[in-house]
Amino acid sequence: MSEHDDLTFYRQIKARTEHNCAKCAQLIKAGDLYYAEDIKDRFLHSLHRKKFCRQCYQAMEQKKGELNNAFGP
Repeated sequence: MSEHDDLTFYRQIKARTEHNCAKCAQLIKAGDLYYAEDIKDRFLHSLHRKKFCRQCYQAMEQKKGELNNAFGP
C-alpha cells in the first residue's frame, strides 16, 4: 500500500500512441483501451502516472474487492 492510495483513481483512456503496461510490460497499441493512474492532488499529479493494460487493471480491481470483502462488516 502506498501513502497516496486514497488519492489515486484510474481513468479509462484510448491510446493514441504505444505504451507499456506498468505491471506486466505488455505492449498497449494505439487504439487500445488502457487505464491511467490519476491523482487528485495537483502537485502529485505532475509526477509520472502509471498505465495499466485492461487485464492488469481488472486483476487489481478484483483483488481490491476481495480485500474489501475480507475486512467488511
